[in-house]
Amino acid sequence: MPRNLDVPRAARKAGEVAWTRMAAANDGGVPSETTARLRALGLSSTTVYVPPEHAHIKYDQTNSFGQSSVQEKVLRSLKKTCTCSKTKAKNILFTLLPILAWLPKYRIRENIVGDVVSGITVGIMRIPQGMAYALLASVPPIFGLYSSFFPGLIYAILGTSRNLPFGTMAVVSVMVGSSVERLVPERTELPAGLDNTTGFNSTEDFLQELRTQDKIAVSAALTLMAGILQLAMGLCRLGFVTIYLSDPLVSGFTVGAAFHVVGSQVKYLLGLDLPRYSGPLSLVYTIIAAFRNITQTNVAALITSLICIIVLLVGKEVNLRYKDKLRGIPIPMELFVLIIATLISYYADLNGKYGVRIVGTIPTGLPVPRPPDVSRLLYVLPDAIVLSIVSFAVSLTLAKLFAKKYGYSIDDNQELIAYGASNLFSSFFSCFVGSTSISRTSVADAAGMKSQLMTFVSAFLLLMVLLFIGPLFRPLQQCVLASIIVVNLKSMFRLFNELKPLWKVSKVDCTVWIVTWLAVTLLGLDLGLGVGVGFSLLTIVLRTQFPSSTLLGQVSDCEIYRDCKDSQVKEISGVKIFRLNMPLCYTNCDSFKTALHKRTGLDPVGVLARRRKEERARRRMEAADSESSGCFTAERSRRRKERSGGDGGVANPGMAVDTANTEMDETLGQNGDIAKENHNGTEVKRTPDVTTVILDCGAINFLDSVGMNTLVQVYKDYTSIGVKFRLAHVNPDVRAQMWSCDYFEKVEGQRLFVSVHDAVLFATNKDVSEQSPQNTRLEMETHL
Repeated sequence: MPRNLDVPRAARKAGEVAWTRMAAANDGGVPSETTARLRALGLSSTTVYVPPEHAHIKYDQTNSFGQSSVQEKVLRSLKKTCTCSKTKAKNILFTLLPILAWLPKYRIRENIVGDVVSGITVGIMRIPQGMAYALLASVPPIFGLYSSFFPGLIYAILGTSRNLPFGTMAVVSVMVGSSVERLVPERTELPAGLDNTTGFNSTEDFLQELRTQDKIAVSAALTLMAGILQLAMGLCRLGFVTIYLSDPLVSGFTVGAAFHVVGSQVKYLLGLDLPRYSGPLSLVYTIIAAFRNITQTNVAALITSLICIIVLLVGKEVNLRYKDKLRGIPIPMELFVLIIATLISYYADLNGKYGVRIVGTIPTGLPVPRPPDVSRLLYVLPDAIVLSIVSFAVSLTLAKLFAKKYGYSIDDNQELIAYGASNLFSSFFSCFVGSTSISRTSVADAAGMKSQLMTFVSAFLLLMVLLFIGPLFRPLQQCVLASIIVVNLKSMFRLFNELKPLWKVSKVDCTVWIVTWLAVTLLGLDLGLGVGVGFSLLTIVLRTQFPSSTLLGQVSDCEIYRDCKDSQVKEISGVKIFRLNMPLCYTNCDSFKTALHKRTGLDPVGVLARRRKEERARRRMEAADSESSGCFTAERSRRRKERSGGDGGVANPGMAVDTANTEMDETLGQNGDIAKENHNGTEVKRTPDVTTVILDCGAINFLDSVGMNTLVQVYKDYTSIGVKFRLAHVNPDVRAQMWSCDYFEKVEGQRLFVSVHDAVLFATNKDVSEQSPQNTRLEMETHL
């Protein structure tokens, strides 16, 4: 037999959830089918209804009550962090040096061939790409080889990706070049104490050499500052920063950067002497300058560029078409073009006879490490912030893509540490900021890369070039390197193909893509990226401020509730079910109330105003009826006196006052809608009364204090007009917030329902919801 247990309120506050069983006494303790459907969570003064057959189910409790205090959490975290053991020390060592985890387990027979082949293939690619990307970074080509050699070695030791050949990238290189050109002014006069006695042919050559040294110094300072920032973010566990760079934003930024890359190579392709612009509209100024000087085009450079571009494009198509037959090892067309162009330039003397610009002196050996100029660090800080985030975001995206393909995980924070340490170390060798490229990573994967051992094979090949082969590329034309850069941008321009499917999936994301692309193209890489990020965040704010909402109805003979626009759905008489499809916070509280009142057709403020207006009208009508009735009675008495001779006789007490023409039957509805019937029999139709409004909270995963106060206000507003306001399908975290904000102290008698259907059954089951305690037996069980 059920029994009644009195659970103190303090016990419930300690984290206990009360479950109440309810059955009608006249049914012999057996709950009805409707009652068996009632399941609700009760907090504070709330009553909880659970049928006996569901008593074994414990409601999920992810509530703040019962949780420890912040101080206890901090103490536990510190204790866990400061505790030392062999296992923990080993895990920390393997986390900071991932090479210790995979190198002892390396399977030589299975992986060595793929790593060696991919290392040779990528090493061959890095020779022309490194020299070409150095032009983008506005530094001599030899520093592109340095930037391909040193950063990859550090990343192979510290990185968590097995398929990422770290080195140079076109987008990052052009960002470095843009910053270098802006931060290094033109030299117009010799420094104090120097004269033109250094072996140069002219003062202009000497000034140009001094400016080149300034560019190298600024590039190294940028690399050092970017490395420090990335290392600091990694140690502070800030690997999540890339979540603000969505895929559409990164794609739009990449395409916009590709336009800047092409613009920066126009002068090399045409053999023109053009200044390199930076800042807003720099691409427009470059195009204008190119057309102004189009008559000065070097024909030999133009012909060389066209031939190289055609050969490289054909080579890429051949590699793509016969990829299977080549077994993933592409024909190194870039290296072939590099060697052939160098031989032609040397024997034809293109520089001496036709004025074609060449690479020039390439030193042999490795550079002597020297610290960057730390006095420039604050000077380059704004550019370094953008560079560190962009290089990390692009590299991490590729790393996660291949990690998902091969079934292993990537540690975002350790990747930041690896990128930061790579840039920090390479800055002492005057390298520019490193990253990775899509083409090089795809080639390495197709060639069979299995681990970072490939990086050491590739580095050995580059070392041979630096030690012995580098000076042989002295007569190489700069227009050949520019052609290699432009052809490698093909994959970036193909990102335009994303727009059509992206528009079908999300018009907002497509707009972010287009806005970011236009902003980067017109305003520059740094400002354009800022505009893209700002616009992307603005779309989130706007979507939060104007949330989507739905009025639900019940599918026939089913417990499913869908949008009332569905033909299979019908509304429940007297019940309005409203669903908000996003969190409720300070940005959308007003929109939430507006949508709630509009969709339910029930505005409590309007209802109260209408009731007051109708009450005033009713009182005026009653006053007018009383006055009119009094005047009519006095007139009849006077006439009666006249007929009776003025003897002052009394009116017949049985005579009724005829008020048929002035009476009005007026009924005031619960929601302020009035059904009237006047003397002509005209009836004003009244809509059925809404007795309950149910809020489906399934999509609300967050509430702030403003949102909580809004729910309290909505509850009170509906209660003031006699309408019940119920919450259903409440997220456990939201319940925790409700408890911490004393929601149930402010709203007495509120119930939370497990599902919308339970709330509907409760609202339509008046015999259960309104029965008195004398007709109810309660059995309460507590679950800690």
